[in-house]
Amino acid sequence: MRVSIPSWELDLPLCVQSGQVFRWRQEGEQWLGYADTHLLIVEPLGNRWRIESPTAEQPVALFFRLFRLETDLKAVRHELTRRDPRWAEWIDALPGLRLMRWLSAEECLFSFLCTPANNIPRITGMIERLCERYGEPIHRAGDTVHYAFPTAERLAQADEATLRELGFGYRAKTLIAAARALTERGGDWLNSLHGLPYWDAKAELMQLPGVGAKVADCVLLFGLNHMLAVPIDTHMWQAVGKWLLPDLADKSLTDKTYRQVVEWFHDRFGEWTGWAHQYLFTAHLLGSKG
Repeated sequence: MRVSIPSWELDLPLCVQSGQVFRWRQEGEQWLGYADTHLLIVEPLGNRWRIESPTAEQPVALFFRLFRLETDLKAVRHELTRRDPRWAEWIDALPGLRLMRWLSAEECLFSFLCTPANNIPRITGMIERLCERYGEPIHRAGDTVHYAFPTAERLAQADEATLRELGFGYRAKTLIAAARALTERGGDWLNSLHGLPYWDAKAELMQLPGVGAKVADCVLLFGLNHMLAVPIDTHMWQAVGKWLLPDLADKSLTDKTYRQVVEWFHDRFGEWTGWAHQYLFTAHLLGSKG
């Protein structure tokens, strides 16, 4: 099916390469992406997009949900810049950047457990090997098999030595421990955190093995739709010190300074915090690469 989406409303490569998701790749003119147990095949055709899926009955609806296309980027720009005019520069430099939404909070959790002290290409490779080893096949095309992300139950039974062979290193033990802890809490526990206040949900998540403040905020923002979450990694911390709070530039990221930054965003942006974070983070990420 073909749908019309203006280029200033969606820059797919920018979105999927900005540290929000890890299972999208380009093959020729097409982009292949995974969402829970579905495979999406997307091809840009000017201001139109061909969106197909061999696994989903409504691929367009799935695509719109993943990229939050129900949200008008003009409205985002208006809301952010009226709260802080500095955001105009970063928004205008990143047309089509969107805050993405994971369909599976569980997949989001285990994926971001792979991110500390890591980089996006390496994270992507780790996750693909994990899916190939422990995930269920969802589609076959010739000699190519596409896999779903493994369930918590499957990862809870994984072998640490095997995960280390797949390149997970010290994260192997943490991944298995988190999977077992999540399984013990029951299938609805993780999604139930969406209904808790932000700080309460974050405290609950941080009880899981390997989940610190940054990973918790990634899961809350991308996987559980908590728009008050502010994931702070090295890029975000440097951006804050350079552009927002220079008094923090020479300080270390601690529990106290992390909370200080989150509260600054809450005071300034309220429910638009998640969008404000993504523009600032991506601006610094791309700037550091340049």
